[in-house]
Amino acid sequence: MKKAMVIAVLAVVAVLASRSVAADTYQTYQEIVFAEEDERLLQDFAEEDYADYMTHLAGKKMFGWKVFVVTKGAEVEFVSETKLKIFNNGFSTIKHDITLESKLETKFQISATGSIGVKAKGDVKKFDGALDASIKTEIGYSKSEVTSERYEFNIIVDPGTYVTIVMRGKGLVSNGVAKNFFFWIATKQGGWETFTVTTEYYEIIKEKIG
Repeated sequence: MKKAMVIAVLAVVAVLASRSVAADTYQTYQEIVFAEEDERLLQDFAEEDYADYMTHLAGKKMFGWKVFVVTKGAEVEFVSETKLKIFNNGFSTIKHDITLESKLETKFQISATGSIGVKAKGDVKKFDGALDASIKTEIGYSKSEVTSERYEFNIIVDPGTYVTIVMRGKGLVSNGVAKNFFFWIATKQGGWETFTVTTEYYEIIKEKIG
């Protein structure tokens, strides 16, 4: 019996020590800027931040998750990717007719750290177990879908300039930490984050070469 208890405790320690990261597409965006300077993404949390936030989850619980919200519905602007660059090093104007398509199937993205897991089935993404419901209760997030969109551009590139087309948008970020208990023993813990795109569009930027 004692041997079984030791094995169980070691298993819990191994889970808590895990630093695996489950990241969604938004963490590869070229730029994400918060409207408020003191807000941060989950990937920018330092070890001392986790230690501080975890103090809000102090105390035991027989079963289930305890959740602490660090950021709730913070507004961000982002550049997800550069779609195209056209340079004109010549002496004549260049004209381009360009068609681009956006095929985002969902506006809802999630990430987690530590021993918190995430699941994806098709375009439906959620945190493992009952944590998804607990976070939904705390921040009231909703999952939304978008259909494919087609954009047509008539671009004029003057001599000595270049044109860049980027995908830009706005969104809402919520994040925090969570800890799961099983018979008063902490079995999982880590950080969680949701990223919801509210607006997305193409932007054309014209600049001089050099």
